Amino acid sequence: MKVLRMREIEVKNYRIGDQIVIPLAEFGEFTATAQKITDKGTLFLFDDCVEKQPMNKKATNEGGFEKSDLKKWIDDVLLPAFPDNLRSKIENLTIPTYGQIFGHGDYFDNAIEPDNDEQFPLMTKRKKRIADFENDYEWYWLQNATKKGLTAACFADVDGDGAADYGNASFPRGVRPVFLLVD
Repeated sequence: MKVLRMREIEVKNYRIGDQIVIPLAEFGEFTATAQKITDKGTLFLFDDCVEKQPMNKKATNEGGFEKSDLKKWIDDVLLPAFPDNLRSKIENLTIPTYGQIFGHGDYFDNAIEPDNDEQFPLMTKRKKRIADFENDYEWYWLQNATKKGLTAACFADVDGDGAADYGNASFPRGVRPVFLLVD
């Protein structure tokens, strides 16, 4: 019988689907999977959520993700939790966009502020879009705000079943980081 067995090896170049283990001070140990190879390095997405946080303390999407309380938390709390040797190689620690997780379609066109990102190849499978937090399926945030005509208080998210949704910015949702690991 054929068996697939994971094993740890040293590599010079990452491939889509490679996993790395990341110990985060005060949060625990997590795995992240290579989603995209770029000229600058490899884009990794955490396999699960590291914490639950609101996008903003108040119910607003004004200023988008870049001006959000969650972005400040990522920069001030999450990034310093990475080991020094890894932190020095990380560019743009953030959360994924709608396009990276779902691609583009009617829901994107009608409800979500646009992005130009292509869907990660592994995210075409729904089970890869599902993330845990403390052994339970967790909804998690995406960068995209909802369109102004829809509501001014929400951001896109992924529900516990791996489907597209959106939620009030002041509700806590999972934080599933994505980052570029430069060569």
